[in-house]
Amino acid sequence: MMISPRRRARFATLQALYALMLSGDSSPYVFSTTLKPRLPAQEGAKKMGVDLFEKVVSQQDVLDEIISENTKNWDVDRILRIDLIILRMAVCEFLHFDQIPPKVTMNEAIDLAKVFSTEESKDFINGVLDSIAFKLRRQGRLTKTGGGLQGWEEMVKRQDLHFTE
Repeated sequence: MMISPRRRARFATLQALYALMLSGDSSPYVFSTTLKPRLPAQEGAKKMGVDLFEKVVSQQDVLDEIISENTKNWDVDRILRIDLIILRMAVCEFLHFDQIPPKVTMNEAIDLAKVFSTEESKDFINGVLDSIAFKLRRQGRLTKTGGGLQGWEEMVKRQDLHFTE
């Protein structure tokens, strides 16, 4: 089974962020020893991986605050480390990668959880990201462009009906 370059970039980014969290090494060191060798050769995917790593590292506090606001009864410190990293990556994609549709980000995060985390994690991540996506949209912080947005507006309408009932 062929893995797309962007998915490989997400895998590499997740592994690098996990190494950074556990090792205590510097971000530049983890970037050069863990992320860079694992990134796909395709320029667009490579750039996405680099940008995602750098933005998650530099905006970790903001990302954690958004996650914390959307995980009722869960302290961020209690979330599995790998799940927290997956959530950070997805929220970062929501906020900073306008060309990636929210549904794609959510599906990729769920797939990362299936590969790297527990059976329960995919449902937890799906629920948290669903909540975050709609709150960011309501705040005007989730703006997306380009193709691949089919179905997004329909999901938004269903969610709006749910919130108004």
